[in-house]
Amino acid sequence: MSKLDRLKAEISFHEKMFFAALAVILALTGWAFENYLTVSVWVLVLVMFGLFCAIAFGVWNYKQIKMLLWELENAE
Repeated sequence: MSKLDRLKAEISFHEKMFFAALAVILALTGWAFENYLTVSVWVLVLVMFGLFCAIAFGVWNYKQIKMLLWELENAE
């Protein structure tokens, strides 16, 4: 596998993970807004922790994509 093919495959993988993180963020946010009156505080704390982790994972994937795109542009 050439370097360009490897970079394209990695970009594709990180794009999928970014959109998966985005889906988790939207799902957890929607669930929390729908159920915040009926669940315990600890469940909401866990949901917020999961939301924070999903946001951090999404940001990390976005940075990976940007780095790989820069590397792809400057590849020989």
